[in-house]
Amino acid sequence: MILVVEDDRGWEAYYRRLLRGYELVFCHDGIAAINEMDIVVPDLVILDVLLTGPTGFAVLNEMRSYPELAEVPVAIISSVAIKDEIAQQYGVVAAFDKGELEPADILALAKEYDGKKSA
Repeated sequence: MILVVEDDRGWEAYYRRLLRGYELVFCHDGIAAINEMDIVVPDLVILDVLLTGPTGFAVLNEMRSYPELAEVPVAIISSVAIKDEIAQQYGVVAAFDKGELEPADILALAKEYDGKKSA
């Protein structure tokens, strides 16, 4: 299952089209994302940095504090540039600028980390 944490409905629609065939769960803020991960551990998290409520970095810090979520692969995506050092500090598998995001980047992550496509 891929958890997409994105508060912009346009981007949500983009991910739905791009990742159709994968099991997706969408959360529109950081609190909902943490609550969802209390229920199920995702195979991959696609995490917007600039969210309503807690930022994506706050969500990531919260995730890393739970042993069962500490190793979940996370890709951070933002409309502001993320320096490589920051991405490394947070231990993410990828960091993308929304303005430069290519569909192939997201599809490659989905294929690598979520081999269980839904029927």
